Amino acid sequence: MINNIVRYCLQKRYAVILVTLMVTLFGYYSWTRMAVEAYPELSDVTAQVTTQAPGLAAEEIEQQITIPLERQLSGTPGLVHMRSSSTFGLSLITLTFKDGAEDYWERQRVTERMSQAALPAGITPSLDSVTSPAGEIYRYTLESDSKNLMELSEIQRWIVIPELQQVPGIAEVGNFGGLTMEYQLEVDQKQLERFGVSLSDVTTAISNNNANAGGSRITRGEQGYVVRGIGLMRSLTDLGNVVVKQTNGVPVLVRDLGTLQYSHQERQGILGKDNNPDTIQGIVKLLKYQNASEVIKDVHAKVDQLQKQLAPMDVKIVPYIDRDDLIQLTIHKVGHTVMEGIGLVCIVLILFLGSPRSALVAAVTIPLALVTVFIMMYLTKMPANLFSLGAIDFGIIVDGAIVVAEAILRRREARPEVELTETDVRDATTEVIRPIFFATLIIIVAYLPLFAFERAEGKLLSPMAFTVAYALIGALLCSIVLVPGLAYMALHKPRRIFHNKPLEWLSAGYRKTLGRLLNNPAVSYGIGAAALAGVIVLGAATGREFMPNLDEGTLWLQVQMPSGLSLDKGSEMASELRRTLLEFPEVSYAVTQLGRSDDGTDPWTPSHMEVPVGLKPYSTWPNGETKEQFVQRLNARLSQLPGFSVGISQPISDGVNDALGGAHSPLVIRVYGEDFKELRRIGNQIVDVLHGVKGSADVAIFQEPPVPQVSIDIGRAAAARLGINVADIANLIQTGIGGAPVTQLYLADKVHNVTVRFPKSSRNSPEALGDLLLTTAGGARIPLSQVAHIRTTTGESTIAHENTHRQLTVRLDYANRDLLSYYQDAQAQVAQKVHFDKTKYRLEWAGQFENQERAQSRLILVFGLVLGLMAVILYAGFGKLRQALLILGVVPLAALGGLIALRVTNGTINVATGVGFIALFGVAVQNGIIMVSNINRVRRQGVALLEAVLAGAFERFRPVLMTATVASVGMLPAALATGVGTDVQRGLATVVVGGLIVATMLTLFILPAFYYSLESWIEKRRGISKENDGR
Repeated sequence: MINNIVRYCLQKRYAVILVTLMVTLFGYYSWTRMAVEAYPELSDVTAQVTTQAPGLAAEEIEQQITIPLERQLSGTPGLVHMRSSSTFGLSLITLTFKDGAEDYWERQRVTERMSQAALPAGITPSLDSVTSPAGEIYRYTLESDSKNLMELSEIQRWIVIPELQQVPGIAEVGNFGGLTMEYQLEVDQKQLERFGVSLSDVTTAISNNNANAGGSRITRGEQGYVVRGIGLMRSLTDLGNVVVKQTNGVPVLVRDLGTLQYSHQERQGILGKDNNPDTIQGIVKLLKYQNASEVIKDVHAKVDQLQKQLAPMDVKIVPYIDRDDLIQLTIHKVGHTVMEGIGLVCIVLILFLGSPRSALVAAVTIPLALVTVFIMMYLTKMPANLFSLGAIDFGIIVDGAIVVAEAILRRREARPEVELTETDVRDATTEVIRPIFFATLIIIVAYLPLFAFERAEGKLLSPMAFTVAYALIGALLCSIVLVPGLAYMALHKPRRIFHNKPLEWLSAGYRKTLGRLLNNPAVSYGIGAAALAGVIVLGAATGREFMPNLDEGTLWLQVQMPSGLSLDKGSEMASELRRTLLEFPEVSYAVTQLGRSDDGTDPWTPSHMEVPVGLKPYSTWPNGETKEQFVQRLNARLSQLPGFSVGISQPISDGVNDALGGAHSPLVIRVYGEDFKELRRIGNQIVDVLHGVKGSADVAIFQEPPVPQVSIDIGRAAAARLGINVADIANLIQTGIGGAPVTQLYLADKVHNVTVRFPKSSRNSPEALGDLLLTTAGGARIPLSQVAHIRTTTGESTIAHENTHRQLTVRLDYANRDLLSYYQDAQAQVAQKVHFDKTKYRLEWAGQFENQERAQSRLILVFGLVLGLMAVILYAGFGKLRQALLILGVVPLAALGGLIALRVTNGTINVATGVGFIALFGVAVQNGIIMVSNINRVRRQGVALLEAVLAGAFERFRPVLMTATVASVGMLPAALATGVGTDVQRGLATVVVGGLIVATMLTLFILPAFYYSLESWIEKRRGISKENDGR
């Protein structure tokens, strides 16, 4: 069938060329319409339940909100993991669902479940937006020379954010920093006492005097009128005119009881940028599964529109993180290395073939393979990213076309003075096309293990397998239907033949060396045994990790400061940190996110900072410094700052690590138990032990230490004796001290809270709190201290649960070691030196190694099945099981060069280098098929075994050497590349380049030698069998 296709396409070659041009145009169109991103979406299907309860401490949040919600949510179908965090005023519960679950369906189930939880009155849980850890695509600050922070905050809240949220594909636009405006009555206690008014009277009056009412319709003549009662407050004046009570016919107004003012919500976080200690930012998050490249274009267009709108106000949007920068850097770097590789491939083809026309005929396969990839990715809606395109080795892709072009060129070289006929081209092609077909099929099968992975590793690796398969299929089709016709058009006329003298000298030397090796099989056995031993030794000694460190071109710092800091002191320390970061000329910006945003949906306190750090282009760095060297210098400098514990990561990596382990680090240890003090003791002991483990970069307990608290313990007996309700005391605490909103004031499209608070002087110490007055049922004024015991104490900052069990997390960052060896060493040290009651407490390790172990266990099983499938395909192609097994026997030996390359470059075995080994095995099997099939062809012509092996191997010397050289050279630029977007390609290419050197030697020397020994033994057995039959 393949031969018939070759014959037909050769006859209709002009029609084939026309169809190829049309397909190429569609491929270009597909490229322009494809989704483009820097890295694939790795996160699981998750949903986060957020519940705010302003004023409640972590212990109350855990008891009253988190535990009831966990009990309801724990039975949600498809749920595989649940993690929660209870902190001051906030409960966060993160749910992870089984791989392949549908986001919106799972969220509907969660909504149904959480609505059934019994929670305190007025508390309503909500779900986060449908985004992911890699969803932050744009960050900006608002800057102005004339506007103050309050004005910028109002512009952000009511102009910028609503406009950006209209962009299709945006999940949400968050705000951090700035001031949240509110209308405030600062109550004067003396005025309350003078007029005999309680705080509850004031809040009730304000709430009751802020309402509109609908009165249905009335008919007047032939018209119907809608009746509206308008009583909403519109200004501070309206608020001040609210009547609280009457005394002797004289109204007591709100304005008589204190100071009315435009104020702001109690701040919970401050944003600093470079030399500005207090500014405001917006965070634009991508809707999950959307085309990041298209959405970011729309964001840019909307920002340009907003810039024009804000310019008259002297306000501008200043972006400092833009995902488009990372996308463009990645595309540019990958494209650059690919084009360099293609150029080198073409040069190598010309040198080996000695004919630019033949080289171009073979090289045309590369763009057409790419076209096939673009079309299939577009049709299957697969995004282009570093992983999906970075795994393609165009040297391997072009191998089939090289063999076809070389076979036709060999016919040309055999009779340079005679015109080639279509029959000559067809015969030359059909001679090699069947082995090429089986070799391509084998390479595709070699990538099948990538489809067997699940969760994060599946999302990483399956796009690689698809794109490589698409490229190989496109290249195979090109080799069958296009290359023979193009080769005929390029080579059919007689021409002078170019003789490559170095190649001829190598060929002669090869034949001579191979002849000696065939006569001394013990040498080949020794080389094979040594190679196998090398593979075993190096394989055991090479480090392992899940993923290479993907350079995002920026840094992300998690900074912990002393527990219980005030916001002002935290801001001072944040300014010190920014100044230190800006000392480095490599840093382009430093932003500090101190505490949490005013909407209260972050779990951090003023003792914690998240710090995005921008880096200038590496080409501008002094002395050719690498990023790893810079991070080491930066870490050393930051370690000199007193009061700071700094973990250095990258934005996307930080989000992925948080999703895996819940602590923004690649490894965590969870300590399970009930007693907070014992949990922290065990955690501190683990930290001390891990500091002594080689490779530990930053080890700390993730949950902040206990924070200082002012505890107001209500004395029920005293309150009952004085006729004071607990609700009145709670109202005093929540509203007068905590600033809980009383009502809302609507002004056009804006909404602001109305609060009633005591002045700071009345709430800045336990003594001042004790002097706050309550009103008894009889109207007497009683200080709070008479009905409550007020004391300073400490309480938990954050209470964490894992699958409903209370736990404390130790975060681990490692450096200068591979993940697996560090994990094994750390695990052994902790097991040996950390002591606790194992009946009440237990330890659990989590993080990236879970992905690695899961992937490794599946790979071993699937790889065995794939080897079996390869054997079946090879048996179908050769009809002899022994030859199929002989070719597969080369596969483990081919790994030797790749392992040597990893040891020389200090690389590790990870998902990227693993794909490199798969590509390496595929090329080794392909060259083995080409070699063995040609020897078999010569033997079928009646040539003796020894001469057939020599002749067949000699004929395949040039194509085998050429395909291996092209595959290595095509990956050489990627192996040497550095910078953003090169990490995956570099590891993959290092294995291919280093591995093919050894694999090619094995194919050219060891495989023919083993073939000769095996077939000689078979012939002897058959000879003995015939001799016995004759007797």
